[in-house]
Amino acid sequence: MSDIMSNMASTTITVRELQKHLKRVLATVARGHTLQVTRRRRLVAVLGPPRGTTAAAWPDLEARARSVLGSRVVVPSASDTVIADRGER
Repeated sequence: MSDIMSNMASTTITVRELQKHLKRVLATVARGHTLQVTRRRRLVAVLGPPRGTTAAAWPDLEARARSVLGSRVVVPSASDTVIADRGER
C-alpha cells in the first residue's frame, strides 16, 4: 500500500488502492484527514470528512481510572500480571 496508510506523508491514493483498502481509507478520513484519489496520475476525487464535523476525541482513560479506583493503586499492575503469566518465551 502507498505511504498514505503507513506514515501519512502523502495525501494521494490511487483508485486501485482505494478499492483494495477501502475500510482503512475510510477510517483515515473519519479521523479528519483529507485524501486525493488519482487515476492514471490525474486527480479524480477528494475524500474528506463532512463539512462542519470534527474528529472524535479519544476517551480520557486516566480520568475514568481515577473515577473507578479513586486514589487506590492496583498492585501488581495489569501489564506486570500479563508479563508474569507469559513467563519465558
